[in-house]
Amino acid sequence: MSDAAPAPPELDDLVLEIITPRLGRSAPSALAWEAQELVATRAGEVAVWHSGTGPAVLLVHGWSSTHADMDYFVAPLLQRGFRVVALDLPAHGLSDGATATMPELSAAIADVGSRFGPAAGLVAHSFGCPASALAIAGGLAVERVVFVATPAYYGKLVDATAARAGVETAALVAAFAARGVDVAALDLPKLAGSLALPALILHSEDDRIVDVRFGEEVARAWAGSTFVRLSGLGHSRILRDPGVVARAAAFIAETRQ
Repeated sequence: MSDAAPAPPELDDLVLEIITPRLGRSAPSALAWEAQELVATRAGEVAVWHSGTGPAVLLVHGWSSTHADMDYFVAPLLQRGFRVVALDLPAHGLSDGATATMPELSAAIADVGSRFGPAAGLVAHSFGCPASALAIAGGLAVERVVFVATPAYYGKLVDATAARAGVETAALVAAFAARGVDVAALDLPKLAGSLALPALILHSEDDRIVDVRFGEEVARAWAGSTFVRLSGLGHSRILRDPGVVARAAAFIAETRQ
């Protein structure tokens, strides 16, 4: 719990706007998973699907989405002998909650990882990338990660929301602090500077949701990371591209060949 004073109602409404997914309650997976269960986490019960018996690889979807976005990664990872674990993040899909802050997303990822780990790998998309990085920085055991179309600066989202609403950024940051969220600590390049595990960062230059330059900035801050600039795959099509999927699976499997 935070000791900060409650935010004024209009500022708290802006916080709710940022932390409430617009979609993410549909699009079930088309796959025949071996098991589905609810896992208790610090962010509530989280819906989890898993198949296989080898070392775990976590699949983490982006904002306003579900685990089904990551379907294309499942078969290649199973073929390489991994146990594949996919979750609906808090406030998404079949998981608990109507809102989710970045620390809550991170806590859910960390708790699912602890339930099935230690993990050989983690593949995340979009907003799932900084949430996963925060979990890893907090102690989640993962050997290798693949980040696809990652954003970089949570603070820029707060800045843009404040500017559109005509309020001071500092006031909106304080409203987040009243909910126990330190906006300044959530920027991914800052988190990446503390991470040493191997990372593959994939981003398409025609991504209209998250600028490719953000992926490049994260890679520059992450020692030992590899950045791959792609073209023609946008923000979501990249998850269905056979070359991207094969490259991600091969990267996760490198240390086990």
